[in-house]
Amino acid sequence: MIFTVPEIFILIAIAIILARIFGYLIDRIKQPAVIGEILAGFAVGSYGIGALSARSFAIFDWNIVFPQIDYAHGDFEIFAQLGILFLMFISGLETSLPKLKSMGKNSTYIAIGGVVVPLLFGLLTGLLFGYSWSESVIIGLILSATSVGITVKTMMELHVIHTNSGVTIIGAAVIDDIIGIILLAFLLGGSPLLLIVKITLFFVFSFYLALKYIDKVLELGERIRLPKALLSISLAMLLIYTFFAVECGITDIIGAFVIGLIIGENVKSKKIVEDVKVIGYGLFIPLFFVGVGASVHLPAFVIIGPFALVIILVSIISKLIGCGVIARLTGMSGRESLLVGVGMAPRMEMAIITAGIAIKYGVLFGDAADQIMATTIAVCVVTALITPLLIKAVSHESKI
Repeated sequence: MIFTVPEIFILIAIAIILARIFGYLIDRIKQPAVIGEILAGFAVGSYGIGALSARSFAIFDWNIVFPQIDYAHGDFEIFAQLGILFLMFISGLETSLPKLKSMGKNSTYIAIGGVVVPLLFGLLTGLLFGYSWSESVIIGLILSATSVGITVKTMMELHVIHTNSGVTIIGAAVIDDIIGIILLAFLLGGSPLLLIVKITLFFVFSFYLALKYIDKVLELGERIRLPKALLSISLAMLLIYTFFAVECGITDIIGAFVIGLIIGENVKSKKIVEDVKVIGYGLFIPLFFVGVGASVHLPAFVIIGPFALVIILVSIISKLIGCGVIARLTGMSGRESLLVGVGMAPRMEMAIITAGIAIKYGVLFGDAADQIMATTIAVCVVTALITPLLIKAVSHESKI
């Protein structure tokens, strides 16, 4: 007989179990568990368990078909994307808005440095390796993007997310994402002015209307005499804000962080924080990091050669200079500045999205497109793996 089980259940079960096992093993050697979750992704990807995808096995009179595994698309991708949204939502809930405002000037300067320096370094590196001007600009934009999901998870594990460095990193990452999106729109011939207006409307709506009426919205959750109604209303707000953020031309993770920040300023948020953590850390967040590891295409590393190695070094050094040095100039201590530079180093979804959009619109094509996309993936993988190690080393020494 044919043994059938909904494929998504099997994929999630395998991913969750291995994420916990690998995370535990990495934690035992005193390293951030997020590294183990990414390594678990390698184990279940197309070069691990995924190699069994769609194969048939006969056991007694059963013909068991191993499910078709695709961690980059379909239902699993939705679960993984919810993971990063939950992570940024929790980060917002636990970030003090007054402290974020107090670090706002520092975050702005650091964000500008974190865009300008990688953009220039990437542009010059591209030209040095023989890429055209437009291709080199795209390389610079790819290096400008920051993905703080891995940084936030690591800093939460190390209990330094509430420090000046942690708050500054989050603020700077939000701002440099916005700058990068506007620059990409300008390069592709879009309307940066229209995009700026939409982004402005998003933040005006978020921080004026929402802060003014959020108490009434959450009060609705308390008036509904059903179990966890307040949690339901809060999660609905999370989904609405991520949709609104994307419609305004910015990323969904910014929407998730912003609504978490707004709800976190309300006293009622204390009633939902632990429930949100249970759902996020218990299911969705590990799936995001497993998805990161599982989506790695190993053959891509074969074709990229010296260019990729140089770009990986440039990607790290440019953030250390553009963010770390600027942080020092704003008055932060040497250790804090180093942590900011390291924390801004990871690239992930925005870098890949930038490369993908450039290919879609014909700015990148042919061999150059393949090489730059492969290099982007290499940068994402390497920075994802080394950033937690560097953050732990810096934060442990500095105890900030």
